Amino acid sequence: MQAPIPLFLILLLAATAPVRAADDEPKVTGTGRAVYVDGELLKDYDPKPALVTKVTGTPRPKFPATDIHCHWTLQQDPKLLLAAMDETGVRAAINLSGGTGSSLDHMLKRFHDAAPDRLLIFANLDFKQIDDPQFASKMCDDLEHAHSAGVSGLKIFKDLGLTLHEKSGKLVPIDDARLDPIWDKCAQLKMPVLIHSGDPPPFFQPIDRFNERWMQLKRHPDWSFFGSQFPSYDDVLGQHIRMIRKHPNTAFISAHLANTGDDLTKLGKWLDECPNMYTDFSGRVEELGRQPYAARKFLIKYQDRVMFGTDRYPGRLDQPRNSIYYRFLETDDEYFQPFDHPFAPSGDWRIYGVFLPDEVLRKIYNENASRALAGQLPIQ
Repeated sequence: MQAPIPLFLILLLAATAPVRAADDEPKVTGTGRAVYVDGELLKDYDPKPALVTKVTGTPRPKFPATDIHCHWTLQQDPKLLLAAMDETGVRAAINLSGGTGSSLDHMLKRFHDAAPDRLLIFANLDFKQIDDPQFASKMCDDLEHAHSAGVSGLKIFKDLGLTLHEKSGKLVPIDDARLDPIWDKCAQLKMPVLIHSGDPPPFFQPIDRFNERWMQLKRHPDWSFFGSQFPSYDDVLGQHIRMIRKHPNTAFISAHLANTGDDLTKLGKWLDECPNMYTDFSGRVEELGRQPYAARKFLIKYQDRVMFGTDRYPGRLDQPRNSIYYRFLETDDEYFQPFDHPFAPSGDWRIYGVFLPDEVLRKIYNENASRALAGQLPIQ
């Protein structure tokens, strides 16, 4: 009996089929999983595996968690955030979208003042001033003020090294010497720097039948960085690692597994070379969960370097990552969805749990974040 054709292959064939007459052309709807192939509509195609496996409910973590990677706005209600954190076992959450100037002041007043030990705020940099000769000096002064006001760290978004240009049109690299005083100031203030550089390698590749993120990039074409107007994946991550090496006294948290979760050997090499580097797995559990043997070994080996994060705000209902992530970390459940959504928000595959030991869970859930938030370097 011939095996059924997987959905992703049907979609790729539909997208890359030769041009034919309009009446015969396969049509991709672009909405969720619905797709026309040769006139047949596959609507909301989401096959249920015949595989019978154990299902473990994980509404709360085994140990209280610190969510090192959150984003929320001034519109959120701190009381509702705290209630959601209580319900999901989150001890503290860090908003990486603190902003700058008066916006940062408002963010601190609304959230930090409401729960200074639980709703933590990271500041951002105003890169619009990058051409000012006093840029670094001004940013360092701002960090001094922010630190005294209660800011817990600094967040750098992925535009640095990828899309941020100075007035001359030159792309500003991550390891730009103009930024060196800022990283040193963070070390002095014992403020960690959480930095997102690049994105997964398929985002830098052609959106064609060979790209395993085809569905994701078709929904979000603005997430593609393929083309001569962008630097390469290797260039961006090379700058990232050079910058971390250059400032060994600064505690850096490389977001999203340094966007290298599909190559844990390379990520482990970077961690070995950069003793001041932590990482979080927010938004990347689907990468770890499809390689459970390698992921389990990696998380145990680098148990002092990896942090829990969701890349959401506490209590967000349309993507309850907390319980999914707890299940991944704590159970030996097999072949389950890494998301709860009508369509795959990232990789269109299922994952496996890695059933980590308690001593590793404690570090990943909270202890590593507590150390980093105090500006301490990883345990060697």
